[in-house]
Amino acid sequence: MFFYSQLENLCKIKGIKPSNLVESLGMSKGTMSNWKKGGTPNADAVVRIAEHFGVTTDYLLTGKETSSIPISQEDKEWLSLIHQLPLKAQYEFKGELKGYLKRVDEESVAADSSLSRTGTDNLGK
Repeated sequence: MFFYSQLENLCKIKGIKPSNLVESLGMSKGTMSNWKKGGTPNADAVVRIAEHFGVTTDYLLTGKETSSIPISQEDKEWLSLIHQLPLKAQYEFKGELKGYLKRVDEESVAADSSLSRTGTDNLGK
């Protein structure tokens, strides 16, 4: 049953119906119905669905992401704060953060451009 819950959650995030996903991957709706009742998916289905969503098979089957990159305590705190938000608010925050980063980048480019127009020959003198 956990597998189907993960599948539903990933579909919700992407804004697609599980039945449409299953069909687009060439699987039957009966297969999906079996998963919904707690049936175990075959390895091929798990791999194809994981690849479609860009997640690991471990995440799809267990909800746990395996990572060889250590996560700092600061990053864990950020993740904890974000995950306390409702799902919709998480996506809104993500969009706002991307917008903020874009503005910071544009301001940096503008500052660099301004510096190059004024000349850098006298810098450090």
